[in-house]
Amino acid sequence: MKTIKILFFAGIVALFAACNSNNNKVGNDNQTDTLSVAVSDTTMVADSSDQANGNVIETNARQPVVMIYNFHVTNRCASCIAIEEGTTKTINTYFAKELKEGRIKRQIINVDDEINGKISEKYQAFGSGLFVTRVIKGKETTTDLTGDGFKFARNKEARFIEILKKQIDEYLK
Repeated sequence: MKTIKILFFAGIVALFAACNSNNNKVGNDNQTDTLSVAVSDTTMVADSSDQANGNVIETNARQPVVMIYNFHVTNRCASCIAIEEGTTKTINTYFAKELKEGRIKRQIINVDDEINGKISEKYQAFGSGLFVTRVIKGKETTTDLTGDGFKFARNKEARFIEILKKQIDEYLK
């Protein structure tokens, strides 16, 4: 009985931590889960979940590609949903053209799904997370906006959208 109580408590703590993660990882140059193959002026970019699904993004190596990763668990809280909705609103309002051109690629990733294990581990996303990654010439730079998402997406959506838009604009340069 004592073991069951300990496991239950550990599960509650893990769930709480997942919805309140706040890592500020900037400048991630780790290439272990990203496949980049240069072909003249073209780069093929595929992350681990793309590889599993057979999707590859082809871009001009001279222009950056912005990857937006929305991580979540199966059972989502209101803040997690608000982050995803605010991200969708930002992309559709300000970056529809870049999305269509393939300069922005977005993935909504369930960390509980086994197929997403490698990419979740790469970003250390074991719960909710919002990561914006710039890929240019095979080099990645990542900004973790999870904390800002939890801070603003639910109650100050305009502020959240402003922060996300600014980061995407910066990475598209």
